[in-house]
Amino acid sequence: HPPCGGPPPSARRIAAVRAVVLADEVVAPASPDEPPGAGQPQLLAGILRAGLQRAADDRRRVDELVTHFEYDGAVDVPAEGRRASGQGEVKRLLTALFADNEVGTIEVDSDGASVLLSLRDSTDRRRTLRLLATGRGGASRGGGARHGPKIAEVVVHELLDGPAARAESVFGGGGAVVSEELLRPKWETFDGRVRQRIWPDTDLFARGNLFLTEKLELTTGRLIMVVDSAVMELYGPKMEEWAESVDLQLELIVAHANEDRKSLATFTFLLDELKRADPLRRSEPVLCVGGGVLTDTAGFACACWRRGIPWCRLPTTLLGIVDASVGIKVAINYHRKNGVGHFYSPLHTFIDTSFLDTVSRPDIRSGCGEIMKAAIIHDARLYELLDAHGEEMIAANFRGSPEAERVIQYSIDAMLECIGPDLWEEALLRPMDYGHTFSRTLEADESFFLRHGEAVAVDSLFSALIAEAKGLLPSEQADSLLSLYRRLGLPCSIAGITAATYKKARDEIVVHRDGLLRAPLPAGIGQCEYVDEIDDGEIDAAFARLTAFTT
Repeated sequence: HPPCGGPPPSARRIAAVRAVVLADEVVAPASPDEPPGAGQPQLLAGILRAGLQRAADDRRRVDELVTHFEYDGAVDVPAEGRRASGQGEVKRLLTALFADNEVGTIEVDSDGASVLLSLRDSTDRRRTLRLLATGRGGASRGGGARHGPKIAEVVVHELLDGPAARAESVFGGGGAVVSEELLRPKWETFDGRVRQRIWPDTDLFARGNLFLTEKLELTTGRLIMVVDSAVMELYGPKMEEWAESVDLQLELIVAHANEDRKSLATFTFLLDELKRADPLRRSEPVLCVGGGVLTDTAGFACACWRRGIPWCRLPTTLLGIVDASVGIKVAINYHRKNGVGHFYSPLHTFIDTSFLDTVSRPDIRSGCGEIMKAAIIHDARLYELLDAHGEEMIAANFRGSPEAERVIQYSIDAMLECIGPDLWEEALLRPMDYGHTFSRTLEADESFFLRHGEAVAVDSLFSALIAEAKGLLPSEQADSLLSLYRRLGLPCSIAGITAATYKKARDEIVVHRDGLLRAPLPAGIGQCEYVDEIDDGEIDAAFARLTAFTT
C-alpha cells in the first residue's frame, strides 16, 4: 500500500459494491405449535437458488454461496460416487460446476423443496440437475436465525430423458481427455485436487484475437503479464497493439530468464513487481509468457505472493511447449537445481506454436531432447516420426507440417498420460524421470554449460546404452538410436566427461528419489522398466560403447 496511506492501487479498479438484503427469501419462523424444522426445506431451497444465481452471474460469488453451508456441510453426487465435505471442498466442486458449464435457468421446483438447474456442458449437451438441500434443524454452527438456516447437505441428481447413457460429469473429473481433432486438441486433466487445462491456438497476440481474454475471463480491463525479456524484445510491440485492439491495459513485468537467472534474486524481483502491480486476489490472473525458466520462476512467485494468486502460462520455446507446459511444479535454483519450489497449478496453459518461428536452432534441438526422452521411454510413434521426418522438422523449427503438429501433440499426450494422474509426485516410479537420472548433475556442473534439453538428450542416450548393457534394449535398437542422434544433431556426449561423472550422478540422484535409484530404462523403444541398481561395470560398458561411437 502507498506509504502515505489510502487505498491500494487495486482498490481503484473495483466497481462500487452494492449490498442487497434478500428479505423476500426469508420466511417467518415456524410457530411454537409447529415441529422443529417445519418449512425448512422450502426456505433452504430459496437460499440455495439465490446463492446459485448470484454465483452464475459472477463466479466470485461462489464464496458467498458457500457461506450458506455449515462448516462441515457437504455436496453429494450419488450417481458419481462423489462427495465434497467441508466448505473448502464444496467451493472447489461448485467452482468446477460454473467453470466447466454454461448455466441457464435456476428455479425452485414445483414441490418448493428442491432447485432445478439447467446448463449446457462442455460437449454442448443440455443437462438438468435437481439439487435438494437439507439442514440439521435447531442452531447452526455458522450463523444464527437472523441469517436463516444453514445447509448441511445438498444432494444432486441429474434428470435423464429415458435410459440415455449418463454423460461426463458436470463437476469435472476423470483422466486426460483429448479431443479427436488432430491439429487443435484440447487437453484437460483432473486428479481430484487440481485441474489442468491446456488450450492450443494460433497467433494469440494477433489484433482482435479474443481467445486469451475469453479464457482468462478478465473483468477489470487489465492484464498483468510477466514476460521473458527476450520475448518482449521480439514481440513487445505486437503484444501492445493486441492489447489496444481488445481494449485491455497491459501491466508488464519484464524479467531476464536464462538458467543462471532462475535465482533467488529474480524471485524477489518478481515479488516486488507483483506488489507494485497489486493484482486482485482472484479476478486478475497473471499471465506468464516465456520459456520454461520464466514460467517456473514466475509461477513460484505467484504461488508465494499472498499465499497464492491465480496464474496462467504461455510457453514460447519448444522445450516449454512439450515439457514445461504440463505439470504443476514451480521452482528456482538454490544450492541445487530446483532446490526451492512448490506444486502450484496454473488455471490455464496456452500453446501457440507461432512463437517457434523465432526460437534459435540450438534451443529447438534442446526441446527435441525432451521429445526424444518421451519417444524412447513411452511412445514409439514419436520415435518413428523423428526417425522419418526429424531433420526436416528441426530445419523448419517444428512448424508448417502435419508431422510436426503430431509430434507436439504426442509429446504433450505422453506427459499427461505419465504425470497427469500424480501431479504431486506421491509415487516415485515415474516414466518421465527418464533422461533425469544423470542430467541433474550434468546441468549443475558449470564446466559443461548445458541447456536443460541438451542434458536430457545426453542422459537419455547414455541410459539407453545402459539398458543395452543390461540386456533390456536390443542392440539393433541402440544402433538405430545412435544413428538418429547423429542425423538430428543431438548431443551424444560432452567434452571432458568421464565414466566417473556418470557414477557420481548416479549416487547423487538416489537422495532425490528417497534412497532408491528407481531409474526408468527402455525395455525396447517405447517401453519402460525400472531398476534399482546400475553397477560400475554397466556404466563403464555404456561409456566405452559411447566413446567408440563418438570418436
